[in-house]
Amino acid sequence: MARRISQITYIPCYHLDEIVYVEDASDSWGNRKRPVEERDCLFQTILKKENYIIEDAGRECFLHGMAQADIIILLETPLIIRKKRILFRWIKQNLGIEQCIYKPHCDMLKAMFRWAKDYDTGKDGTKGRVSKFKDKVVVLHNNKEIRKFLKTQLAGSSYHI
Repeated sequence: MARRISQITYIPCYHLDEIVYVEDASDSWGNRKRPVEERDCLFQTILKKENYIIEDAGRECFLHGMAQADIIILLETPLIIRKKRILFRWIKQNLGIEQCIYKPHCDMLKAMFRWAKDYDTGKDGTKGRVSKFKDKVVVLHNNKEIRKFLKTQLAGSSYHI
C-alpha cells in the first residue's frame, strides 16, 4: 500500500527494512544490519524531508517517525490473507519480478510467516506502539476499505487513483 500511495502522490516511499539492513551477498540472509548510528542518521534524514511515506512500524527505534506522522495506516487483514500475500510476494522475489534486500529462501519465508503470527498475538509490539497515536491511526481490514480510503483521502487532489 505504501508503494501504491507513493506512485499516486509522487511522494517518496521509504521501506524501513532498507534503513535497518544493507545488502550483503556474503551473508546467508543476503543482508546485514547497519550500525545503529548509521541507521539512525538515515532515518533522521527521511524525517527532515517535507513529504515522505514510511513503511513498517515494527521496531521501537522508529517510534519518532510515528509521532511525527500526519497519519498512520494500520493494515489489519486476516492472517490467511497476509500469509497468501507473503507467499505470492516471496514467489515474485524468487522469480526476480520483485526486488528485495534479502535472499528469498525457505527460511526467510518461514520467518515471514512467524512474524505475521507474532503481529497477531502482539508479540512483536507493533500494536502497542501504534496505540500511542490513536488519534491519527486509520485501521483498514480488506481491499474494499483500502480502495475507499485511497479514494476519499486523495479525492479533490491532483492525484489520480
